[in-house]
Amino acid sequence: MSDTLATVATPSAPPAPSSPPAPATAPAQASPASGQHVTPGTPEWAALSAEQRHAALRGPENPRARGHSPARDQREAAASRAAGEGAPGEVPSADQQTPPAAGEKFKVGDYEIDAETLGEMMRRQAVDDQRRLTLPPSPEAYEAKLPADLKLPGGVEYKFDVNDPTMKAAQAMAHAKGWSQQDFSDALAIYASHHAAQEAALAERSRAEVARAGVTAPQRVDAVGRFITAEMGEADAKQIRALIVTDSMLRYHERMMQKISSQNTASFSQSHRVAPDPSGIPGYEGMSFEQRRYAQDQNAARRR
Repeated sequence: MSDTLATVATPSAPPAPSSPPAPATAPAQASPASGQHVTPGTPEWAALSAEQRHAALRGPENPRARGHSPARDQREAAASRAAGEGAPGEVPSADQQTPPAAGEKFKVGDYEIDAETLGEMMRRQAVDDQRRLTLPPSPEAYEAKLPADLKLPGGVEYKFDVNDPTMKAAQAMAHAKGWSQQDFSDALAIYASHHAAQEAALAERSRAEVARAGVTAPQRVDAVGRFITAEMGEADAKQIRALIVTDSMLRYHERMMQKISSQNTASFSQSHRVAPDPSGIPGYEGMSFEQRRYAQDQNAARRR
């Protein structure tokens, strides 16, 4: 046996388990600056996340591609308010808007106007609309009546003929111009007052002429009227009698009546006449002038 003792190798203690290596910290992925273009394949491109790469490939958002989406706008506005920001493009409500200063004009379409003028225009429009609702609906709906408080000259009462073409034309004009019934009655009052004043003036002048002609003027007018009727007939005499309204006109007709009555009759005169022979004409003294002339003519004819 060899002196060399075989040494039994004492097993060495197992090595302590080593702690796993700490993972290397991944470098922070820097997002590309806004508006900065990142070229694919570069280290900067490799550092981007998938979402960032998609965003870089899409490019900036096209406002026209958003479309109109009230639901999306509400979500974005809610997110902005939650982040403490105002909604983009948010317009304050009408209650929160500051009223314009006095005299300040604002634009309405192609026009500029201030609040006071606009208010006056709206009030006038409201009055016009209300008035239009009270107008007669057709020309025939306008009534030919005078105002209740109208007093005509001379205290006369004036009435209109609704079938007169002039009245029809007046109704059509009133409807075309948008007159109310009161406007139409006021126009009729002017017309009636004018005619009543003329009639009152004629009546007053007639009374003055009658007084000038004397107390027998009515009898004289009646006598002349009967004579004209006998000469011309009732149809024509009516218009002639209507002209006898003055004292001078009455005297003219009386003179014409006398001339017509004495036409073809010579006036009697004793001058340069030979006294008739009474013995030749029986009953000469008791004859009238016409009978004497007739008897004289007969006597002269017998002598020839």
